[in-house]
Amino acid sequence: MMNTEGQTNPDKKKSEGMASGLFLIAIGVIFLVMQFTDLHFNNWWALFILIPVFVAWNRAFSIFSETGEITKEATQAVTGSLFPLFVAAIFLFNWDWGQVWPGFIILAGVSALARGWRRQSD
Repeated sequence: MMNTEGQTNPDKKKSEGMASGLFLIAIGVIFLVMQFTDLHFNNWWALFILIPVFVAWNRAFSIFSETGEITKEATQAVTGSLFPLFVAAIFLFNWDWGQVWPGFIILAGVSALARGWRRQSD
């Protein structure tokens, strides 16, 4: 049996690099659009909350690319990323937490449905 601890998967590194690059491009485009339009985010720092969202989506896409199917891990990555995505949207668009809190219940329901759907398709 070969020791693979020191070895890294070049496809994984390429995928991570692409995700990082796409995230940085997206952030740069948002800042550029803010410079030339009336679009302004008072809480622009909330864009960094999106980092784990992009990492999770990249993971789900990588799993789907490798297996050719939507696995339990891919489903968990996507549904788990919905919560920080919603939090980032709340900060970026200055939504009132007191009004949008039901969104968290909806997201929990979406996650439960996705888990149930995965169990049925297994």
